[in-house]
Amino acid sequence: MVGPSITKADREKFLVRLKVGFALLVGVSMTLVALWGSSGPLVALGVGVAATLVGGALAEFTFPDSIAETPYEDDRERGPKPGKKLQERREEQSAQREERATDRNGQR
Repeated sequence: MVGPSITKADREKFLVRLKVGFALLVGVSMTLVALWGSSGPLVALGVGVAATLVGGALAEFTFPDSIAETPYEDDRERGPKPGKKLQERREEQSAQREERATDRNGQR
């Protein structure tokens, strides 16, 4: 069976970048809103810092660390692998066909 083409370290690195980008997006957008609302640069900077912190908290909630996990790389059993039921069903159908192909004496 072929596993994922992306390593766990790459997935975790992407997740961190996604969270940082999300937090910065929230912070920059709130800074622009504060500047558009005719506030001073010091107030806009404070709003930007606070909004970035809030965006970081939202990113932690929105993108949990569990989305970087995969069932292929660790030894813990997390249930059947994808396609396992289909493989079992095909084996069962093959056994049934084999059974139908033999006559009562066990000969084909």
